Amino acid sequence: MTGQHESDCSKVSGQQSACEDDEDIARRSQEEGHVDVVFPGTVMHYSCCTFVCELLKCVLYQTQQLPMTYDEMVVFQNQQLETTQLEEGDFKKPIKSSGDSTWLRCQRTLQVLDEVLEHLEELFSLSYVPSVLFILGSSGILPTEVYEVNMEALVLKGSDRSLETSLCLRQLFRTLFTEDLFSEVKTVRLMGTTVMALAHRNCGVEWFKPKVDFRLPTKVKRKTIVLSSGGSGSGQRKPDTRDLDNYIWFQTPVTIKGFCK
Repeated sequence: MTGQHESDCSKVSGQQSACEDDEDIARRSQEEGHVDVVFPGTVMHYSCCTFVCELLKCVLYQTQQLPMTYDEMVVFQNQQLETTQLEEGDFKKPIKSSGDSTWLRCQRTLQVLDEVLEHLEELFSLSYVPSVLFILGSSGILPTEVYEVNMEALVLKGSDRSLETSLCLRQLFRTLFTEDLFSEVKTVRLMGTTVMALAHRNCGVEWFKPKVDFRLPTKVKRKTIVLSSGGSGSGQRKPDTRDLDNYIWFQTPVTIKGFCK
């Protein structure tokens, strides 16, 4: 009986230890602002762009720079467009409702955000992009908060054997919310958001502005999302072979301005 009792106690102790380990990981993630997401295999190059675009939408909403999610904003815009059309033709009436201000701000923000997303796709098609920054604040030199998406440890593979992007996205966001990356976000003032991406200096991108001498300030609130590949899948880990000297930061020429209803 004593041996059985000790065995049961050992199991309970092990379960408690596992729970404590999970709690410790979540607590460290909050304190350090660092979240690791390990995918069980290789990913496609275009998947990296999808990760970044969806994370940008999420960060803008979670930091209260947008009053609703990106998808909700699109629906709201479409509804407003329908209600402002004349019965005949496609000519739109001048907007004169009490919701003018919200509608116009939503429209302007969506236009800028969609422009950024479109050009991010272009950049990813032209170059390997190991890291992207979402810089919140009035200045890139002295920002209020920075979110980094680090993809250097991702193993890329251009084949159908790579993980499905949708499955990776589910794992990514489940990890972010399990580890409470946004738990410290409270009511904050509206700010502008600038996106910066590390890419090859000769990739041929024209829309982004090259920032050769950019250095991220050390004394700034920074949260890092590290994406990596686990498992035994073979592929190409590009950071091991790229020429670091030929990679520079590129900055969006527009700022995504936060707004509220």
